[in-house]
Amino acid sequence: MLLPLQMLSGSITPRESMPKIVQEVMLLAPTTHFVELGQAILYRGAGLDVAWRPFLILMAIGSVLFAMALRRFRRTIGKMA
Repeated sequence: MLLPLQMLSGSITPRESMPKIVQEVMLLAPTTHFVELGQAILYRGAGLDVAWRPFLILMAIGSVLFAMALRRFRRTIGKMA
């Protein structure tokens, strides 16, 4: 499952060469924004003033996933007690 996400994230092939629908769907995947952020910092030496957008998107996706995991964890612990 990880390899297709990695291939579609733009790390192996450019996202611009993919069909438009795949580009739009992959905007929901954190790997796409991580690749964008990593390339900006590593290849272009961009600072936070340039790379703030993918950084904020990654933080938002991470916050949502963390909240979902925390809710599931609390529900599981609640069932044990």
